[in-house]
Amino acid sequence: MKKQWRISSQWQPPKAMIRIFGYVVLQLFLLFMPSPSQARELSSQQSSNNEVVGLLAFKKSSVQSDPNNLLASWSPNSASPCSWSGISCSLNGDVTTLNLTKAGLIGTLNLHSLTGALQSLKHLYLQGNSFSAADLSASPSCVLETLDLSSNNFSDPLPRNSFLESCIHLSYVNLSHNSIPGGTLRFGPSLLQLDLSRNIISDSTWLTYSLSTCQNLNLLNFSDNKLTGKLGATPLSCKSLSILDLSYNPFSGEIPPTFVADSPPSLKYLDLSHNNFSGSFSSLDFGHCNNLTWLSLSQNRLSGNGFPPSLRNCGLLQTLNLSRNELQFKIPGALLRSFTNLRQLSLAHNLFYGDIPLELGQACGTLEELDLSANKLTGGLPQTFASCSSMRSLNLGNNMLSGEFLSTVVSKLQSLKYLYVPFNNITGTVPLSLANCSQLEVLDLSSNAFNGDVPSKLCSSSNPTALQKLLLADNYLSGKVPPELGSCKNLRSIDLSFNNLIGPIPMEVWTLPNLLDLVMWANNLTGKIPEGICVNGGNLETLILNNNLITGSIPQSIGNCTNMIWVSLSSNRLTGEIPAGIGNLVNLAVLQMGNNSLTGQIPPELGKCQSLIWLDLNSNNLTGPLPPELADQAGLVVPGTVSGKQFAFVRNEGGTSCRGAGGLVEFHGIRAERLENLPMAHSCSTTRIYSGMTVYTFTTNGSMIFLDLAYNSLSGDIPQKFGSMSYLQVLNLGHNKLTGNIPDSFGGLKAIGVLDLSHNDLQGFLPGSLGTLSFLSDLDVSNNNLTGPIPSGGQLTTFPQSRYENNSGLCGVPLPPCSSGGHPESYNTRRKKQSVEVGMVIGITFFILCVFGLAMAFYRVKKYQQKEEQREKYIESLPTSGSSSWKLSGVPEPLSINIATFEKPLRKLTFAHLLEATNGFSADSLIGSDPELMTQTSGESKLYQYLRIAFECLDDRPFRRPTMIQVMAMFKELQVDSESDILDGLSLKDASIDEFKEESSS
Repeated sequence: MKKQWRISSQWQPPKAMIRIFGYVVLQLFLLFMPSPSQARELSSQQSSNNEVVGLLAFKKSSVQSDPNNLLASWSPNSASPCSWSGISCSLNGDVTTLNLTKAGLIGTLNLHSLTGALQSLKHLYLQGNSFSAADLSASPSCVLETLDLSSNNFSDPLPRNSFLESCIHLSYVNLSHNSIPGGTLRFGPSLLQLDLSRNIISDSTWLTYSLSTCQNLNLLNFSDNKLTGKLGATPLSCKSLSILDLSYNPFSGEIPPTFVADSPPSLKYLDLSHNNFSGSFSSLDFGHCNNLTWLSLSQNRLSGNGFPPSLRNCGLLQTLNLSRNELQFKIPGALLRSFTNLRQLSLAHNLFYGDIPLELGQACGTLEELDLSANKLTGGLPQTFASCSSMRSLNLGNNMLSGEFLSTVVSKLQSLKYLYVPFNNITGTVPLSLANCSQLEVLDLSSNAFNGDVPSKLCSSSNPTALQKLLLADNYLSGKVPPELGSCKNLRSIDLSFNNLIGPIPMEVWTLPNLLDLVMWANNLTGKIPEGICVNGGNLETLILNNNLITGSIPQSIGNCTNMIWVSLSSNRLTGEIPAGIGNLVNLAVLQMGNNSLTGQIPPELGKCQSLIWLDLNSNNLTGPLPPELADQAGLVVPGTVSGKQFAFVRNEGGTSCRGAGGLVEFHGIRAERLENLPMAHSCSTTRIYSGMTVYTFTTNGSMIFLDLAYNSLSGDIPQKFGSMSYLQVLNLGHNKLTGNIPDSFGGLKAIGVLDLSHNDLQGFLPGSLGTLSFLSDLDVSNNNLTGPIPSGGQLTTFPQSRYENNSGLCGVPLPPCSSGGHPESYNTRRKKQSVEVGMVIGITFFILCVFGLAMAFYRVKKYQQKEEQREKYIESLPTSGSSSWKLSGVPEPLSINIATFEKPLRKLTFAHLLEATNGFSADSLIGSDPELMTQTSGESKLYQYLRIAFECLDDRPFRRPTMIQVMAMFKELQVDSESDILDGLSLKDASIDEFKEESSS
């Protein structure tokens, strides 16, 4: 029988019981159910816990080093991260901002994990750290709006699915100051600003994509990258673009004529400077540039015959920079007058000629900065400029201006702070009315034709000024240095060099509280350097008083000038000893005290000067030993603050008859023709002068590069430690009383160019290690007691006899051959022993060469592949030879305070260079005309000889006058093995000497 289960419905509970039960259930529900605020709090606590975990995971995985301990507050015991350093939260307690700017953090950024853990993160600032990229993609939940990763170490290409594409709310992205090479660039319509400047992006499609799909971008910055080729795309589709910066790239070709005209009306800032754009500036179409306020096309190669008429449409222009181009016409005053909002105008370093237009002065009510320097302008500054009430900076230097505009116009510019008028043709006295410009901070009137006295009333107690720099070098000022300059309490730099000043430097000048640079070389100043300078620590950085008549001793207090970087007191009448306190000057890079009457010993404390790279003490009365401490900083010198100084190096090339190797002189604001008349430029039969800016060629582990102690009475041995100065280019110890042997350690002077040990009492053999010095171009060991054969290796046999003469036992090329009877028995025994050793070495070497023959073959193949890369290093242009016995060489690229930079790479000669150097291939130019060299070069063709003399005459490297062997070696290095290769290198393939002559006549 089947059982059936059922609930009987016959019994019903009372209604009162139902109501009681319902009431109890409701109370229990209300008791345990959280309120809305409690619910939010619970949700927030859960979110906070997740964000604590996520941030701690970021700290553990992405931050490898926290040197400033900024993340110390990030604790796992925190209930919320909102109080942590760098964290900002919303009202709900969600993390919205992570700001770790310039925290010094080092690590690898995993952006995907971070955006996944912080799902409310809108602003992320990590600029100024040392993060590299582990993962620059983003989670699908990314809500980032602002991302700043600038100034880090990102060097990987952007991945295909980067945050730029994933974070659909991004509006601001800054990836500047990294090393991003490229990758995949994609971004959404939300992006408003994209800064990719200062990377190494070379893929021009990034720019094309950005300009064609910029959508809502208002800022796009690709400056300081590696973008090449022509500028193809225009910002036609960028309807909101306001700022476009493509400066500091190697773009080339013409700027598209309608590039600006096709830009949106919103464009305000356009920078195409520091590229290689060419073409006509006058052909550009500026369209309706109604909102353009900032335009820079400087540092290009634009030419043309005028300004484009459409430029007039840019009526709101505030900055116009066309400097450093090839514009050659008169300045269009009528057009520039239409820019009534103009604040900065730079037309410098072009070929503008004629007068400065008066119309420009009629509309200069807002003009603050005007730079017309380095052109061919004549006349003066028109009277209309007297109304330029806002003018703060005026640069008219390097023109052909004349007249009295300084007193009639410039002195009325009450807001003027910076006045540069050097290298013009202004005569008369320095106008005292310039004192009316009470805000003037810089006054540069160098290299004009001013006469009379140095103005004494530029500053006074009743008329204080802000004057910081007074530059009056290379004029014809006379009289004394006025003590009233002591009233200019803000003076930082004084340059009165190359004038006719007499008398002492007033104590009021020495005690100026802010003085950094005291430069008064090449005058007739007398008196003493007062004891007590820098007694309170001092601010002096440069003290350049060489070529005067200063007497007395060097004050002991110079050791207190701890900021000093350049001291030049050469060619005066100083006496006494060199203060040992100079060793305290840890920043001192250049110390020149040659050609005085200093006595005593060279202080060993000079070896403590951690930055010293140039030491010249030649032609004094110094005695005692050579301090080995001078080499203590070898391998420790790092680049210093002397970098960027303008200098001229007067290089003596007349051999040991010249006193010293030459001198380094400060050259700011000096005309080259004035330097020609300097006595030191004619103190030697052959002199060359080099000018440039001081830069360092070594980044670490450098050493002293110039050491001249010649013409003293130094005695004792040459320290072995001197051989450790591997960057030394000039070592001149000649004309002393040195004894002992030449150190074998001199083989470590791998960069040496000039080595003069002549006129001493040195003895023993010439070290064979000297034969390994590949850059040695001037060696003199004459007038000593040296014996034995001249080592046959390297370049030692290529120097003339005069470099070895007057030694008791030297023999071998270029001296007479060594005879067996002419040497002591110990020497012959040594020679036999060396022969056996040489034989063994040759056998072992032959075996090794056989074993590694195949490897060498591969090496030569590799060398051949690098041939074109090697040739790209050589420069076409060469300086022009002077007609006199010395040459002033103005080179476009900076020279180095390190002589190694004088050692420029081998230059590929053109026919014009050969023609100039060899005087039309005159037979008088042949090296073979020198009897001493005839035997060495008679086997070579005339072409090789012409090339040799061309190197000597045209190569402006002061310490490398190549020998025939050196020329051959340099050609060999370039794999130039035959005349046809050389001719091919000269772009004269299959030519001959006769064809050279025929071409020259045409």
